[in-house]
Amino acid sequence: MKRSLDTFDFAQGRFARDDKFVHICNVMKIKTSSYLETQEFGKKFAENLKGGEVVLLIGDLGAGKTTFVQGVGKFFKIKRNITSPTFVLMKIYEVKGNYLKKISPLAKKLGRDDNGGIKKLIHVDTYRGLEINDLENIGALEFFGRDDCVCFVEWGAGLEKFLKSKKIKTIILQIKNLSENEREINIK
Repeated sequence: MKRSLDTFDFAQGRFARDDKFVHICNVMKIKTSSYLETQEFGKKFAENLKGGEVVLLIGDLGAGKTTFVQGVGKFFKIKRNITSPTFVLMKIYEVKGNYLKKISPLAKKLGRDDNGGIKKLIHVDTYRGLEINDLENIGALEFFGRDDCVCFVEWGAGLEKFLKSKKIKTIILQIKNLSENEREINIK
C-alpha cells in the first residue's frame, strides 16, 4: 500500500492524520521506509519554503540528512548532483527559475518564467565543529535569512540560539535511524 505524503500543509501548520504522521506539541513526526521516501518528503517540504529559512539538520552519520536535501533539490529542479558538503564545508546550488507549478499571469506578461523568489539552495556542513566566525569566513552567514535563499545546515544544532538572536526563521529537522531503511523525521 502506497502511503501519501500530501497530508501536511507546512504553511497552515495542519495535516490530516494517517499512519505516517504524528503531531505532538508543535512537532511533526514522519516515518519513511526508504531513501526514496526520504527524498520525496524533502520535495514536499520544499513546496512550503518561502525563502529566508535556515533548516538545521540533526542526525547521526548516515541518517539521511543529505538524502533529504536531495529531495529539496529535486523540487527546485537542481540538475547538479547534491552531495554532502563535509569536505568543502558549503555548496551553493542555483535554483531553476520555473520551479513553481503555476506561473502567475503577471509574471508571464512581464516576460518572467517564474513567480518564485528562491534563487539559491545553500548546503552547509558543520560536522567539524564550525563556529560562527568560521561560518562567516566561508561566506555562509551572508546567505542566512536572505529571501532569495534557503539554507540547510547539517550538524547545525549549535546554531539555533544565534539564528534566533538574528530573528532568522529557523526550522529544526531531526532524523533518526530506526532501521537500515526506516527513518523518523521530527520537524519543529
